[in-house]
Amino acid sequence: MAIALSETTWYELWNQSRSQSTLADPDDGGDRLVICPTPLATGYKRDIALRNGIDLTLHRFKFHDDVAVTHEQSEDTGFLEFVFNLSSRSSLENGVALTAGQYCLLGRFSPEQETLVYFAQEPTVGVDIHIEPEAFQTLLAGNTDPSGIIERLPSDLQRMIAGDPTITVSSPQPISPAMQVDLQQILNCPYHGVVKQLYLESKSLEVLALWLEQALCTPAPKPTCARLQSDEIDRIHHARDILIQQMDHPPSLTDLAHQVGLNDCTLKRGFRQVFGYTVFGYLQQHRLEQARSLLLDHQLTITAIAHRVGYTNLCAFSTAFRKKFGVSPREMRG
Repeated sequence: MAIALSETTWYELWNQSRSQSTLADPDDGGDRLVICPTPLATGYKRDIALRNGIDLTLHRFKFHDDVAVTHEQSEDTGFLEFVFNLSSRSSLENGVALTAGQYCLLGRFSPEQETLVYFAQEPTVGVDIHIEPEAFQTLLAGNTDPSGIIERLPSDLQRMIAGDPTITVSSPQPISPAMQVDLQQILNCPYHGVVKQLYLESKSLEVLALWLEQALCTPAPKPTCARLQSDEIDRIHHARDILIQQMDHPPSLTDLAHQVGLNDCTLKRGFRQVFGYTVFGYLQQHRLEQARSLLLDHQLTITAIAHRVGYTNLCAFSTAFRKKFGVSPREMRG
């Protein structure tokens, strides 16, 4: 049974922990490590204030029990929160469920009472990107009309960015392989001080750019598919993990379905529903994103990288890489 908390109690516990926070980076006073309230969880949150109007919260913790928090009417003037959930599962406003490998956009404008449930089954690993709507519109401005860009977004996102109090959460969307790479690099940033700030600013903007590209390309809604059961979603995530772990020599679709206890049809249909790609379409995207990261790391030869990510033919690797990124592996390395 979930632990029931009021919004007041929830924030009191976290504010007490934040009052005892420590510097995560001695060269950056805006990077604080917040140990989770011991009655609720083990682990931490890391709050990082960036210089471009964006704040990050990095999550690595595990709840002892399910926690249900009832949020009352808020006096917040509003901000946008991009929630990228790399593991675990939670129930957000209006009964929307966010599973591992999905993200959504939250707007803190709701005048209604809402109950959010945080589940204890899996360790919580994720990245939240916070930005005020005005700052977000400024980012979109550039050399174009920001209102024109916003008008091309799905209607619920337009209303959320405008501060519509009736839209508090967007529909969950799959985290793309490109986003996965950037989010892991944010979580595992090796730098300190001003170098870290520049690195995290660039990565957070890259994630927002990938989000914007995906949002602008969102197709018209299709007829509703058969809804997946929670255990089927877990098995599909397991299938994704197997693919990533064995990307240099992946199992066949039939073998993969057998390993996770699904039939071929459910795996194919479910994988596209959860991740937005076919099974091997996702694998190819992940391979190429990993190859890009390895190329920029300058530790391995191009041939070794191709083999590491599962390409035995260097020509095929170069062709696929150029098709995705517009440059050859050698040009990417510089």
